[in-house]
Amino acid sequence: MRLLLTGDSIIARNEGKEEPHINWNLKKMLPDVEIENTAVSGINSGAFFARLNELVLSVKKCDNLVILLGTNDLATHKQVPLTQFKQNMELICSSIICAYYPPHVLLVSPPAVDEEKQLVRDNALVEKYAKAVEEVAQEYHFRYADLCQAMLDVGDIKKTAQGMKNDGLHFGDAGYEILAKLIVKNLKSM
Repeated sequence: MRLLLTGDSIIARNEGKEEPHINWNLKKMLPDVEIENTAVSGINSGAFFARLNELVLSVKKCDNLVILLGTNDLATHKQVPLTQFKQNMELICSSIICAYYPPHVLLVSPPAVDEEKQLVRDNALVEKYAKAVEEVAQEYHFRYADLCQAMLDVGDIKKTAQGMKNDGLHFGDAGYEILAKLIVKNLKSM
């Protein structure tokens, strides 16, 4: 199976691995997976849409597509208003629907954060942006994975959101394990 992963730093970061950490996790769980990862750290939904051809449409077609956006849109120091974020996600989805049949697209919410360390994001705000992602996924009949809720369900956000940057957002092994399991669960039913 060929898989295209794209989005922001949550998908892009290596976190001490020789490749993006999520690639490493998925290859452990799905040994036969072939992964293209075009994620860009710091990108928001508007910039992603502007680069959609480069990041998705001109990449050799894969069997499934996973997109995680919103992490940078919701940051209060550079916030994209929620209504604009949702419109951007709709533009992205309407642009990829011809290349990727809806059951083969997974939209993932932004992650939960450790609010004691993360100064420009909080989980109430993450949940609002996650809800917008879910609504767009429903509108386009794409799959949806709520990474925020999955991380909160674990119950120890300090451990789950702990990564090399130690900023309460960019997580390490525990967070990537949760993200990988969410992706694999959805891939198995795609």
